[in-house]
Amino acid sequence: MPKLAVLSLVLLAVFGTLWGDAAPAPFSLAVVPSRSFGDGGIVSMSHDRPQDFYVVLTNVSGESQVVWELWNSWGYQTISFELATANGKKFVLSKRPEAFTRNNPTTFAVQPGEHQVYAVHLDKWWVSNPAFTKADEMPITLKAVYQVPPTRETGEHKVWTGRVESHSYHFTLRQW
Repeated sequence: MPKLAVLSLVLLAVFGTLWGDAAPAPFSLAVVPSRSFGDGGIVSMSHDRPQDFYVVLTNVSGESQVVWELWNSWGYQTISFELATANGKKFVLSKRPEAFTRNNPTTFAVQPGEHQVYAVHLDKWWVSNPAFTKADEMPITLKAVYQVPPTRETGEHKVWTGRVESHSYHFTLRQW
């Protein structure tokens, strides 16, 4: 019985360590504001016509990586933002759920060292959780998140799954 217990502990230690060591993400993520100055920048939120800013997904691996295109239901909500105000209140901004009348799992292959650049406009199609109080202008800390959950389609189309985050940026948020 003691040999079985020791063997069980050894197997648990070996396989627990292997399962616990996640491979590093093959991507880095960055945010490019609408306007930039010094060490800050501006992003805007508007119901109708916000200024674009950009999320840049860079393949830092040595192999091509497949991602979903944003127009389909698989890629539509892959980008979100974690936002904190100066008083420490935290929010998550994500695309509003959408009913797709035409839908096809299309992908984009990001080659090693290359980028997929996403134009973002925080308009009526984005929601905040919890609800975000409108103010003309305020300092924020913003972090972009790119996340793809595993599904049958990710396996069929060999799409990367996982989560990658940008570092935190200190921006000014303008709302109108």
